[in-house]
Amino acid sequence: MSFQHENRHVLVANKLLIAMSGLTRWTKRQDSFLYEQHHYNIPGPFLALKWTKSRIRHLLTLLSYCDDQGVLSLVESEALAHYAHTSVRSLHNNLRLFESAGLIRYSIHFSGVVTIELVDYLENYRDLFEEGGTYTSKTGYTSLWCEMVRQLMDIEHVNILRVALRALVQVERDVNVQSQEKATLTYDEVRGFLPRLAVKGMLDQLSQFFNVHLVENTKDFLSAVKENVSLKKRIHTVTRPLMFHVKLEDQINSKRIREAERARTLISWFDLREVARDYVDFDALEVPQTSLQSLSDTYGFAACDEVIRSIRNDFYQYGDRLEDAELYRLFFESPILYLNERLRVVSEKLAIA
Repeated sequence: MSFQHENRHVLVANKLLIAMSGLTRWTKRQDSFLYEQHHYNIPGPFLALKWTKSRIRHLLTLLSYCDDQGVLSLVESEALAHYAHTSVRSLHNNLRLFESAGLIRYSIHFSGVVTIELVDYLENYRDLFEEGGTYTSKTGYTSLWCEMVRQLMDIEHVNILRVALRALVQVERDVNVQSQEKATLTYDEVRGFLPRLAVKGMLDQLSQFFNVHLVENTKDFLSAVKENVSLKKRIHTVTRPLMFHVKLEDQINSKRIREAERARTLISWFDLREVARDYVDFDALEVPQTSLQSLSDTYGFAACDEVIRSIRNDFYQYGDRLEDAELYRLFFESPILYLNERLRVVSEKLAIA
């Protein structure tokens, strides 16, 4: 896989984000107390490491460029280090550490070029487990927009980076899963893994990712707890009536971006169908919406629309003769494979440009 193929939506298991953010001592669930490592089913290798800023950056970098099997083939160490804002030496030190901890396997082909495999990618890094031919998830994963990952790389203070990762998990759970308007973190939850954290001083730096609202009035605090079922279950011995609400800004909200681009891609395909069906039996082609959505997630609406418009223009120009054209043979045999090949070429051109 070429390093030029940056994943537009970086999928990260919640258990990994929690491990990298730093564990709170315990969390309350259904009137009992559980250690976070057990609640999130965090693998031992994730717990064994001290998650420094460079290690967090490097693992997020690998997730940003791996394929759907968790592999990065023939990538330049210098390019990986540059993306993570670290030195090449730091990268190789962490790759050796990750391998010794059982997180990755990697090999050096020649000077500066490596292949890296994330061990047990689906289970460890996506929290997906196969059972009877279907995949289930225990604590889920969070989708991060590529631009947000790049902004995470810019955070200089490791504690701010940890809080950002923790907040992302809470947004996924409160907003995306439970459909609440905003996600909420209490001071005690944050303080559990960041002693003496100056919460107020942190908010300005978090505001580049989140719409942040601080609650420090006792009455407002209690009111928020009463209105939030999820928060009620997480409240334990509160030392300060302080919390902050967070919402992802729309321009870096992976879920919003993905939904909008999927819809636009389907509309573009519908426009193609309306033109092409005048010349061929277009409806006979097997093109599942889920496959089109997957292409949209991988390459983005702009690239999808460019390719689909090009096909639409060819139908305008050549009509039913297109069905006999050698260049379009794969399109009529397997439209999704054809689109993927065209999109891969467009994506490479965009990356080079």
